[in-house]
Amino acid sequence: MTQKKLSLSQLRALEAVARTGSFSAAAKELGVSQPSISNQVQAIESRFKTRLVSKSGYTTSPTAALSGLLPRVRAVLSLCDDLERDLESHLTLTAGELRIGYSTYQLAIPRISHFMSLHPDVAIEARAMATEDLLDLLDEGLIDIGFITGKEIPNQLAGQKLVTTRIVLAAPPDHPLAQKSPIDWADVEGVPLIQREGASGTRKIFDGAAKVAGAVPKTILALGSWGSIASLIRSGIGLGVAMEAEISDRDGCVPVPINDPALTATHFVVCQKDMARVAAVQAFMRTLPQGI
Repeated sequence: MTQKKLSLSQLRALEAVARTGSFSAAAKELGVSQPSISNQVQAIESRFKTRLVSKSGYTTSPTAALSGLLPRVRAVLSLCDDLERDLESHLTLTAGELRIGYSTYQLAIPRISHFMSLHPDVAIEARAMATEDLLDLLDEGLIDIGFITGKEIPNQLAGQKLVTTRIVLAAPPDHPLAQKSPIDWADVEGVPLIQREGASGTRKIFDGAAKVAGAVPKTILALGSWGSIASLIRSGIGLGVAMEAEISDRDGCVPVPINDPALTATHFVVCQKDMARVAAVQAFMRTLPQGI
């Protein structure tokens, strides 16, 4: 049968006995019982049939065999200590990295910025794309955290709700529909709309609700950037489809709600279930406000 390999606990016991000069002092330093130290040393000596520690009363000293090994034993233990310190730095977030994907920068960037102010030593890589594309990257392990839009958290992921909001039309304040707000699906038909790309969670909810209502929206353009959409709305090209939570005063638009309860989206922050135990991911989730 294959014998067990030398363990770090055995090497620590052996080195401590050699350095402190007694089993009791070694036990006190390592925070274990004296019999435990004795058993560790005896196990090594028995396995290799070599006397490593010489006893004289209550004191001990390394034999010639152990003296020749001590430099390498101490090098191994020192390397192990270095590894533990490096790993501990990740646990305490004094190092490490976090890969984040987001579909709506107005909701994601303030949360990312807040996390960075709390943990400046964690390197952040952030990218913007549609919800469906983010879900693919999460499944492939290419990002650690995703800000996604949908009705619920996918079964294979863990996470928490960030905000629930209406899906509305975004219009200039002086647009006729803005004056009529709220509106019906009949008001939407025929109006040129600028939407997110097909993989967008907002787009999927809007198009799905329109189909159920028997409405046929007139989408003239699909864009991935809300900034581009807002710019085209201001220029009079058409009205936008957006989450109400992403529209701000500086966009030059106002939200125009549609009379349809299905036009509700929730923005979630999610990760793979196994990643939920990673220190940086846990810390990020703790910085998020309660969903509203």
